[in-house]
Amino acid sequence: MQKKMKMTWATCLLFLLVIFNFSVIRVETQTCQNASLYDQCSSNVACGCLQSAHTPNDGICSYLYVSCSELNACAVDNRTCWEPEHECVTHPHCHTDPLCYPLNMATQTVCPPILTTTSNPSLLQDGICTEAKWNREGIIVSGGNYGSNLDQLMAPHGMFVDDNDTIYIADGANQRVVKWVLGANSSQIVAGGNGKGNNSDQFEFVTKVVVDKNGTMFICDTYNQRVQRWFKDANHGETIVDDILCYGLAMDNEGSLYISDQIENSVVKWPGRQIVAGGNGKGFDINQLNDPKHIFVDRDKSVYVADNFNYRVVKWPAGAEEGIIVAGGNEQGDDKNQLSSPQSVVVDGSGTVYVLDYGNDRVTRWFKGSTSGNIILGRPGWGDDRSYVYRANDLVFDRHGNLYVVDNSNVRILKFTIDKSACLTE
Repeated sequence: MQKKMKMTWATCLLFLLVIFNFSVIRVETQTCQNASLYDQCSSNVACGCLQSAHTPNDGICSYLYVSCSELNACAVDNRTCWEPEHECVTHPHCHTDPLCYPLNMATQTVCPPILTTTSNPSLLQDGICTEAKWNREGIIVSGGNYGSNLDQLMAPHGMFVDDNDTIYIADGANQRVVKWVLGANSSQIVAGGNGKGNNSDQFEFVTKVVVDKNGTMFICDTYNQRVQRWFKDANHGETIVDDILCYGLAMDNEGSLYISDQIENSVVKWPGRQIVAGGNGKGFDINQLNDPKHIFVDRDKSVYVADNFNYRVVKWPAGAEEGIIVAGGNEQGDDKNQLSSPQSVVVDGSGTVYVLDYGNDRVTRWFKGSTSGNIILGRPGWGDDRSYVYRANDLVFDRHGNLYVVDNSNVRILKFTIDKSACLTE
């Protein structure tokens, strides 16, 4: 009897130790409550909610792509994991029975919480006052010479500016993405640069890059018809979307990715490949697109599309079945109410639309509800003067409201500084 009691106490002590260890570990994990299985729970879109096998309303926010073969079954009570730092969860994609999931895949480092503020520095929180102006002469912040050296570019087509004013450039014909730190004289290759090809460390003409808060890059590898994800400091990427002639990319404040598809004349959202704009064939009807270029997503997840051969910019609110024309749409031309092959669009916090008007070599500003735009950058003609934006391809804001233009024909990135001195302050 005494021996049996000792064993019982030993068992209880072991059980308490397991519970204690579990509670300590749990504090360090990213949790999700009252969420459905696999719901997005992190700014890392590769993470999702795995429900506790014994408490369905509770769960852990975990990286979902741990190999199923690495996961072991829970104990017969469907709640205990004898492996340290594991939790018993339901994961029907791998097995119908509960499985022990490693908690090191559920940390806030792996699966950062979703922030209430945007992760996209192009989306200004407080807008820009109507009196704001931009210097008409740009500053060369990257490139300026044609070539493959680290201080050169070759057919740049897209860019991204992070919160530290670091510039990432889709250096198209150099088959690479380069990173220019503020004030640097040359760049660093952060993806590609290994010649043209379709291996995981190669590209065939990149047109856009966006970067999340973790430093993960999402890259439009256009002629390989794929979107690649490169984790920070990785030496190769992985395909997350294939069979897509992508051109533009944007990211919303929850980390979902939006991709313009030039074959299907649509914009799709990843994960899930849901069509959020177009997808009704090539055409000029308000539910159609014709060669969508760069795109922008605002805080409400409305998608703005530079609709190239319809000579307009259209806004598709979340869940809409057709777009709203917010710039152009009056045939091709150079009047104030017209556009000629718009390539890129950005929107400030007040809903003012800024359009890179490729065919007219200018940037125009369209206030919310306006039927015409004002020229804020560029001038007719071409040349290497820093007031020209000749055959430019992309337009982005930094967090201060400065505008950056990918001046393709002059193989450079120009920064146009904002002047807020005329803005009224309380």
